[in-house]
Amino acid sequence: MEIYTGLIMEYLIERATNINPKDDLEKLLKSKKNLRVKLGVDPTAPDVTLGWYAILRMLKKFQDYGHTAVLILGEFTAQVGDPSGKSETRKVMEENEIDDNAKGVLPIIKNILNDNNLEIVSNKDWLSKLTIQDMMELASKTTLAQMMERDDFSKRFSDNSPISLLEFFYPLYQGYDSVAVKADIEIGGNDQLWNLMLGREIQKSYDLSPQIAMTFPLLVGTDGSKKMSQSLNNYISISDSPENIFGKIMSIPDEIMWDYFTMLTDLEISEITDLRNNVDKGKTNPFEYKKMLGKLIVSEIYDENSALAAESSFENITINKNLPENMPETNIEDEIDVHLPNFLTENELTKSNSEARRLIESGSVKIDDQKVELLDINSSDLIGKTLQVGKRKFLKINKK
Repeated sequence: MEIYTGLIMEYLIERATNINPKDDLEKLLKSKKNLRVKLGVDPTAPDVTLGWYAILRMLKKFQDYGHTAVLILGEFTAQVGDPSGKSETRKVMEENEIDDNAKGVLPIIKNILNDNNLEIVSNKDWLSKLTIQDMMELASKTTLAQMMERDDFSKRFSDNSPISLLEFFYPLYQGYDSVAVKADIEIGGNDQLWNLMLGREIQKSYDLSPQIAMTFPLLVGTDGSKKMSQSLNNYISISDSPENIFGKIMSIPDEIMWDYFTMLTDLEISEITDLRNNVDKGKTNPFEYKKMLGKLIVSEIYDENSALAAESSFENITINKNLPENMPETNIEDEIDVHLPNFLTENELTKSNSEARRLIESGSVKIDDQKVELLDINSSDLIGKTLQVGKRKFLKINKK
């Protein structure tokens, strides 16, 4: 495959928030070397969010320009837990849970990336084989003072919050990953810069050329305040339906959609800047640009027809207040007691009974557009009616 350099790499360079050291990247690009570009993904959850997808898109761009993507499944590091941005010690995950998550996300990731210049490896293959002597050598590569330079560690120390010694090993393990795969570049979100820079130092100590650290904006979740995360339930899954992806994008705050445009579309940065200026000057309603964003993202994940149908469905339900044409249905017996949280979960309107109770309490569950306040209800009050959860989930209930 031809190696592309120069202007064609501007897509990545313009979107990166940090490139350290940038001069070294320019030298590597001019060399036309087939670069090994590393991305580590810890399978701590069973789904792929738009936040993950955004970074995977950047990895795929490197592939499109002729370079080799080295995707590391952090099946070993997931047991430790990345402390980046955390205010407390993370719970250690069980190995079987990590394995299940990896099996869930791997097919999705493979579908995103090109397979002809892709290496997928698990850091369990080398980290689990480190001896005590190897661990001692690795631990000697950094100092406590260096570790405490991290903002999250220093803040927790100042607040007298516990920091386990295991957490100090996470960035060491991540750095050793770069040694194992001989990475030329490592990419990640903004919160990974310290880890990536430590990886450079660890590579040097193993007599390897240090990698270039390249970080990109982190996507804020649908709550508009915190990083998109499955644990915070503020995420958009790329495995969701086109209608749900589009609808959730329409629900994000206006001010965060520009990072979505940057990381999830192929618009030029100058085009995105023009869009933002139009909104700031009151020339265009941000609602219109958000619809553009939704269509671009759904078109890439699915196709253009799905995007147009998703937009139509959104306008039909949210703007025109009409019910969806192809609504799922279920049948229940007459005159029986129904525990609504369990009913919602069984019919895949919620992921758990606790989520269902929370949505009921917040007024997000309706029967024929009337808010439901009770957790237990007679089936006669459901039959022949439409159950709605949030803005986009509907269920028609019939008599069995």
